[in-house]
Order: sequence, then C-alpha cells, then structure tokens
Amino acid sequence: MKKLIALIVFFAFAVSNAQDLTIIHINAKWNQKNNYKDVENLDGVLIQYGYLEDQAPSVKQNIKAVPTLILIKNGKPIYVWNADISLKLKIDLSVIQNVIDQYRFSYNRQSTD
Repeated sequence: MKKLIALIVFFAFAVSNAQDLTIIHINAKWNQKNNYKDVENLDGVLIQYGYLEDQAPSVKQNIKAVPTLILIKNGKPIYVWNADISLKLKIDLSVIQNVIDQYRFSYNRQSTD
C-alpha cells in the first residue's frame, strides 16, 4: 500500500511539474539593455534566450521587433509578444502569465480526461 501511495504521489508531482511550454526570449545584442527582465518571474514555463543575430534566416524574417517573447507548446509557436517602437516590451507580467496558465491548464485537463 505504501508503494502505491508513493507511486501516485510521484506521478502527480511529475504531471504537475511537466514543462510542456517554453518561452523564447529573443533580443538583439545591441539592445540588451531592453531585455524583458520580468520573464524570470513566470511560472510553469521553461525559459530560453537567444540573440537575433544568431538565429537562422527563417527565424530572423519572422521577428518584427526586439525584444520578442515567443510561447511554444509542443514545438510550435502559439503566442508572440513584440516590443513597440521604443524597442521595449511594455506588457504586464500578469498578461503573459495568464496566457501561459490558459495553455498549461487546458493541456492538463485534456491529458487527464
């Protein structure tokens, strides 16, 4: 019985901490002072960084402004936040977190049904 309970607890922990969502923070090297610093405070998402100059041409042509945050689920971009003309990303952290939670929790509901 103890093994069964331990297995259930382990499984619940693994499912609740699965990182199926990734935020990619892309900025230009010359614009580092305008990195979106709040990105580190996001929950339930893996965070990766990249420089625009280091990206493949196919990625570069799709970046309209830097910095850019791209939310990826299962290897596909599902949401993008771009900087404005000031070259700063002026978006409240809670807005990004709400989108992350929407996709994270919808995934968890679908996978448990």
